[in-house]
Amino acid sequence: MSVLFKQISKKSLGYLLAFVVLSGFYMSLAATLPLNSDSASAVLEAQDILHGNGLLHGWDLSAESYYATETLPYVVLAGLAGWHLSFYYLVPAMLLAALVLLAFRLCRIMAPAGAWWWLALVAAPTAFGVQVMLIPCIHMGAYVGVLVCWLLIFAQIRQEKPAVWGLVVALLVLCLASDDIVKYCFVLPVLGASALLSVQNRRLEYGRLVLCVLASLGLTHVLKTVLAHNGAFHVPGLWTMSFAGQARVWYNLSVLVSGVLHFFGAYFFEKEFSLYGAGKELLHLAVLLLALWGVVRVARSKTRQLDLFDYAALLCIGIMVGAFTFSQLAIDDASTRYLVFPYVMMALLLARHTVLPAASRAMGLAGAAVYAVLSVPAPTLHIWQTNRNFPINMELARLGLTQGFASYWSAASNSLPNQVRIAPVEFGAEIKPFHYLSKRDWYTQGGNFVLCDTPAQAAQAQIRFGSARMVEPVDGHILLVWDKTLTLPG
Repeated sequence: MSVLFKQISKKSLGYLLAFVVLSGFYMSLAATLPLNSDSASAVLEAQDILHGNGLLHGWDLSAESYYATETLPYVVLAGLAGWHLSFYYLVPAMLLAALVLLAFRLCRIMAPAGAWWWLALVAAPTAFGVQVMLIPCIHMGAYVGVLVCWLLIFAQIRQEKPAVWGLVVALLVLCLASDDIVKYCFVLPVLGASALLSVQNRRLEYGRLVLCVLASLGLTHVLKTVLAHNGAFHVPGLWTMSFAGQARVWYNLSVLVSGVLHFFGAYFFEKEFSLYGAGKELLHLAVLLLALWGVVRVARSKTRQLDLFDYAALLCIGIMVGAFTFSQLAIDDASTRYLVFPYVMMALLLARHTVLPAASRAMGLAGAAVYAVLSVPAPTLHIWQTNRNFPINMELARLGLTQGFASYWSAASNSLPNQVRIAPVEFGAEIKPFHYLSKRDWYTQGGNFVLCDTPAQAAQAQIRFGSARMVEPVDGHILLVWDKTLTLPG
């Protein structure tokens, strides 16, 4: 018993050390990017929770709440250690580190001798990957939850325990209530894989798992209803979804190709065809094509006995790529953040089904190291100096301005590091509240400044609120200050 305990302790210590190292490394990558209003809004929500507003009463959140998957990690860290701006970068780094280590653990369980180095496709992010997975870290918490669910499922396959099914249901409910993408990356693939195996084997397969998944869907609806009736946050939700038109599908395909190539550092277009021009990108392209070919081989193989995970992984890739292509989700290359989990499942499939002799495994590991070195951008070394240069926020603090308005992308991102409450507004035919990642009280309480992005916005603000006492250019923006309190109707 003591020997087993020592082995478990040694293994846990190894994972903990790897988690700390990876978190620090990913944090140094995240800190290369400026503050982003999407991510900063999660920080502001966490601060409001720590001030006693546990259910974010009065908040209009995003298309999904991301409450348990992205906001609560900030709450836990700040609650334990106090607030520091570096947590803005640390929490996304910790989520990505957890994702990578959970994927590695799955590799060790599914295929102990497998080619786990395929995880470098996700663990070694390119500059574009940093923008998609770290700042902002949208959906990353949900992906961590899904991988934990898979680990629990494999634990059940080994030795079934009712309590573990309870953990699966509880975790799924939290993830589903926070981020609807879990339906497409886990729920539908698992149900589809179970159905395929049941038809294939002519008997019901994984009945308890299917029951847990269906129960989770029902309990999620109950939880959302209870929260709504108890004055919790409001989630506007996505627009009404429909199949994209033919022209839009071709545009989506263009974004899909461009975004995938950027994510893997393989965007070779408009670069010189030479070793020093597009050489690195073409090497990454070769790795990407090899990975895609490997997945196709797994899907078409008649000799491999595919199981629940294999079918679910293939369905996850197909469902999420198909949804991206035939829906109206695609806006630009950054929209391919919806496809991060298919990349993870692709890497896991390859790691599981790549069987190589020892010498080839060593070559594969060396190749993954080269890929990583060529992929990862230069990190920021002075991580703990993240409070270094925020000219707009610093100027607001110098002038003693604490409450005001700005367009969405200028609002939350300039609310830190000094605490300033900037409500996002929409400059259209008129200036009106932008009820998205904002709190309704902000508009009725008002403020005495408006931060404008353009001279046209500044002129519109002075028409709406009267002549400003002070007009000052700050870091490419225009700051207008009044001697009166400005309010906007809800």
